[in-house]
Amino acid sequence: MDRAASLISPGSKTLAGWWRQLATLKPHGLWVGYAYVHRIEAPVEVVRSQPVDPLVLLILQALDIAPADELDRWLCMPAAVLGGMLLAIQREGMIERIDSNRWMITERGRTAMANRCVPIRSTERQHFSFMERLDNAGNRSGPPIFLPIAECPRTNWLVDDAHRFDAGALQACINEPSAWKDLRGFSREIERLGCDAGDGEWRHVIVDRPERVLLTLVTTADELLAFGVKADGWQLNERTPALRLPLAVLSDFTDLVTEPAESVWRDAWRTWSKQRNLPANEIEACAVTFAAPRIEIVAPPRLVQRLQAANSDLLKGEGWLIVGEGFIRAVAPMVLKTGEGK
Repeated sequence: MDRAASLISPGSKTLAGWWRQLATLKPHGLWVGYAYVHRIEAPVEVVRSQPVDPLVLLILQALDIAPADELDRWLCMPAAVLGGMLLAIQREGMIERIDSNRWMITERGRTAMANRCVPIRSTERQHFSFMERLDNAGNRSGPPIFLPIAECPRTNWLVDDAHRFDAGALQACINEPSAWKDLRGFSREIERLGCDAGDGEWRHVIVDRPERVLLTLVTTADELLAFGVKADGWQLNERTPALRLPLAVLSDFTDLVTEPAESVWRDAWRTWSKQRNLPANEIEACAVTFAAPRIEIVAPPRLVQRLQAANSDLLKGEGWLIVGEGFIRAVAPMVLKTGEGK
């Protein structure tokens, strides 16, 4: 398993280019990093509502009010045709035969009459994506979290025993209430896993296709979005989000996507400045504030002059700070302003 420190982050010019691509979203925050994703294919039992055929509905309504021996006359249908229809409706569980000439509407049939639809159960194979929660060393820090991440540029990931996917994580999502599912894009229709423990039937096998993806995550006023990045060339696919969820889901990833404290940005500014051999006293004289989504640097005139003489990227709109040591790191552009003093 990779360690977070071993993975390459994009440079300032790349980040500046992505920022221009994403400008129309009016970002409030930006993160860049690697997600280790389990692409799961699993058999599930689903329940979907199917509209009731108008003729079936008419027969049910007639059964509810018409004398049994006059049903064909009420419906103006040949007895043979009506008999076949009644048998078909019986197979659907909406009526039961009492005797040779009498039928009773079942609870399922009355639900069909009230809602004009009936629940249909079936088993099918569906796809799910779960992201690993990892500490900086690549160790699992919590159970994988469901995230409907669409297909995007990827690298195969060889999973070891410590990171194998447990079907219990999928079952836990199935057990969640509807409000949880609606917020996170998990289908309400799934009722349970369509396989039994120890069942050797191949159709019941759960398949995991693990992969590593490079993502740029963006928060706006009301959404969390993620865009896939092709690491070879740092190409950002800004046209089609790989993930789009309400901002409320951020509570799920407080250990993954967090807004750094202002002191963290200040330390990152010191590191950036020292790497460029700027005088320590002038660095400390700067006022550093995070005004989402930017870092505002109010620097003394002498430091501004040094940056101008060095033709610094900071003056070209290409000065960026990256903070954090995890697999997903916060990034922000720096805006330089001249303050008072010498």
